[in-house]
Amino acid sequence: MPIHHISLNVANIEEARDFYLAALKPLGYKVTMSLIDGKVLGMGTGWGPDFWLASTDAPCADGSHTRHDMSTPTGVTEQVEKKTGKTGEMHIAFAAKNREQVRQFHKAAIAAGGKCNGTPGPRPQYFATYYGAFVLDPDGRNLEAVCLKPAFLAEPWGLVGWGITGLVLAGVAGGVASWAGWL
Repeated sequence: MPIHHISLNVANIEEARDFYLAALKPLGYKVTMSLIDGKVLGMGTGWGPDFWLASTDAPCADGSHTRHDMSTPTGVTEQVEKKTGKTGEMHIAFAAKNREQVRQFHKAAIAAGGKCNGTPGPRPQYFATYYGAFVLDPDGRNLEAVCLKPAFLAEPWGLVGWGITGLVLAGVAGGVASWAGWL
């Protein structure tokens, strides 16, 4: 089952908004919802958000203070004291459609003020076709863009490039074979 949404507490909502908008732009993310006078922002690639930023001073915005019990009409039975000022360490990996998106994410995130935590490249220690890039956000969280497609599908030249290369090589091989009298 895929993740529906994730919410991060951020120390500075404006700084986080600017960083994430720039860093995630290559992946197609934009602000799709703003709540509580901009203290809570929903971002996504479609019509609805799947990635949320919540200022640490937003009242009850991220839901982490609520404990749920479906035996009551509202489903909420307990409000736990909300911790403020802490954002916590975290690793979030965003799916990229191709390797160029991974490289563009890294470039955009660094330009937006992120700190490099791993340049774009293959990571065969994770998976044979794993290609990722890592950046620390303003609160120190480890962000990643990852593409799992093999290079022949995930690079701009893709199958068309391989097809053309194959045809050229076959033509050269046929010409050499004909010239040598093998055909």
